[in-house]
Amino acid sequence: MSENRVIGAGGKIPWHLPEDFKWFRQVTTGHWLVMGRKTFESIGRPLPGRETAILSRTGFAAPGVHTVPSIEALDTLVGGDSRDVFVAGGAEIYSLLLTRCSDLFLTRVKRLVPGDTYFPPFETNFSLIGTPIETEEFVVEHYQPRPRWIA
Repeated sequence: MSENRVIGAGGKIPWHLPEDFKWFRQVTTGHWLVMGRKTFESIGRPLPGRETAILSRTGFAAPGVHTVPSIEALDTLVGGDSRDVFVAGGAEIYSLLLTRCSDLFLTRVKRLVPGDTYFPPFETNFSLIGTPIETEEFVVEHYQPRPRWIA
């Protein structure tokens, strides 16, 4: 997300950061990617080396991906699989699934960007634990959920 929380503009990512794409590919290859229909359509194809699940209520279908209508169906699809599950957007999917995440890797673009799609609030539920990569243009921040109970 940008400094003003933008993650999209007109159905596209409003920046081009090849180093971030490279990092994302390295981390997610061999695992599951979960995204909404609009995010998938903005990419236009399944990303190589990853199993893709599209969460969509519309009955959307595309070659090379699994489409599920609900979180329960997603649980059934990925439940017995040992691979990690990465949530790759968009805003509605992040809002639905953030509370289920054991980790949050968030790319923060170091500039204000105009847009129409925003990353949901997460700060009260997660703590920053590290920064796996930082460049002049962006930083990837690693968060984990805050404990809810303390004894």
